Order: sequence, then structure tokens, then C-alpha cells
Amino acid sequence: MNSTTSRSLIFATALVGAGFLAVQVDAQQNSVTFPPIDDLTHYTTVERGITVEHMLTSDEALAAIKAGTPVPTGTHVVLVDYQDGVLDRYLVAQKTGDAAADWQYQYFLPDETIKLDERTDQCYSCHLSRESEQFLFTHADAVNFGG
Repeated sequence: MNSTTSRSLIFATALVGAGFLAVQVDAQQNSVTFPPIDDLTHYTTVERGITVEHMLTSDEALAAIKAGTPVPTGTHVVLVDYQDGVLDRYLVAQKTGDAAADWQYQYFLPDETIKLDERTDQCYSCHLSRESEQFLFTHADAVNFGG
């Protein structure tokens, strides 16, 4: 159990002990880490109304995608989400193993802490529809990136 989970368990216990009924909802615990954003390459931007999403990943991952080979284990793909010009969240996908489907997802707040009430299993189930494209909705953008 990590320190963030420990803090939320202590808080939930304190609420129950104080006479409040509390239901703890934690993010799925997984091995996704927050990546070094400044080391990643911005390969595309998706805009929808007030939403602007910058997509980032490593140069090694982009080279693998262009070559049609699996991205390396440990690869991060980050969606940096702005709402009305304000950083709202980071959605991080991380390749956690050698199999094609070894991806895990995590939702990070702007301060780079995990959003504790996010259901990241839903991310995986949606991205599963893009299994043939390395689980990326922006696969074509990565292939065509010229940077």
C-alpha cells in the first residue's frame, strides 16, 4: 500500500470513528508512475470545444510505432488535458509488460497526485478497442508525426 492510499484509509477511518458513514473509493492500485513530462515528445493535439488535449510520449515509442513494432515496456503515453485554457488533469497510460495488452492507466491531478476516485479499469476497456493500434486512439498521429 502506498502513502496516498494509507492517508485515504486513515481519513476514512477517522470519519467513521467520528460518527460519519464513509465509503472509500480508491483508484485502482497499479504500477503506473508519473513520467518525466519534460523528457517526452508532444506528437499531436486534439481540440474539442473548450477541451485541448496534448499527447506526449517518448522518442523511442514514436520510433517503434512508426516501425510497426511494439513500444518498449515502461513507455508512457500522456494526455495533458486543458479545459478552457486551464490544466485539468493528466491521463497516463503505461506499458507495463512485454505482451501487447500490458497497459495500465492512471489519472493524475495537476499537482501530479493520483485522483483517488477514478475508475481506471474503464480506460483499459475503452482502449481495448484499439488493441491493433497499440491501444492508442492517436496511433495515426504518432505514425505521421514528423518531429
